[in-house]
Amino acid sequence: MSRSRGVIFGCLVAALSLFAGDDALWREYGLVQTNTVKHPQFTVTTYQMKDATGGLAAWEWQRSEHGRYCDFAAFCTADDKRTIINDENYLIIFDGARPSKAQVEAELKTLGNKRSSSLPPILTFLPREGLTPNSARYILGPESLKAFAPELVSANPGFEIAAEAQVASYRVGGSTPVRMALFSYPTPGMARAHAATFKSLPNVHVKRSGPLVAIVLSPVSDKQADTLLSRVEYSAKITLNETPPPSPIKPLYQLLLNIAYLSLILSGICLLAGLMYAAMRIYRRRYGTLEADEAMTILHLAGEPTSRMP
Repeated sequence: MSRSRGVIFGCLVAALSLFAGDDALWREYGLVQTNTVKHPQFTVTTYQMKDATGGLAAWEWQRSEHGRYCDFAAFCTADDKRTIINDENYLIIFDGARPSKAQVEAELKTLGNKRSSSLPPILTFLPREGLTPNSARYILGPESLKAFAPELVSANPGFEIAAEAQVASYRVGGSTPVRMALFSYPTPGMARAHAATFKSLPNVHVKRSGPLVAIVLSPVSDKQADTLLSRVEYSAKITLNETPPPSPIKPLYQLLLNIAYLSLILSGICLLAGLMYAAMRIYRRRYGTLEADEAMTILHLAGEPTSRMP
């Protein structure tokens, strides 16, 4: 009993510590509400965020550097104490014993107001070669920048113009991990302007590639920085939604159909005109208004035929 109380007490302390000094960061990531449910084997804490981007950012932030991939969801890590899952705009943390897949699925089914949206495109640009597992952190604004890359706070990276970033550690020919921040801007022009600002900072190495700006943070050698920056390349993907040319059969079919409709209409008009004219003549004949020169001459040819003279 004392052990279970200790586990519960530890979970509560951990949950409170999340908000003790990080409430501004939670607000920046879009925390809506949180809920804790206690089970015999573990405690489940759910964090509802405004959107899927906030859910992914919170998952990257809360996962342990010693975590291992688990197959409960697309974004899932687990260590000896916690299992952390990101499901759309939710962050779910299991404290205590590791849950089974059925238990995880049961918890995920209880989540309401899920909001599915596309994930930040910068995730596809972050280099994978040499990336330290579980080291990436998503930067959404000044609070996350101050938490994960305080060296760049004075540069004013431009979050007001929809800039976003990822900070991660890499193994590049040495025992000490090298930290790199990768910023993405809406246009290459914006990236060019902010790259000049980043270059004015001391002890940093900067490279721009299209709308991306990569900054390698010190301490690092020039060779390590050049090696890591060479892995940052922007490749645009253009999708053309061209309207295919119309089928020649359909216009021809429509033309023939219109000709048939026009022929029927003209035939109907001619028939109606003929009936009206015939009715008018019958009326005038019957009521004596038909003029003499309009009368019809009828030849009565019945009679005895004349015999031919021999």
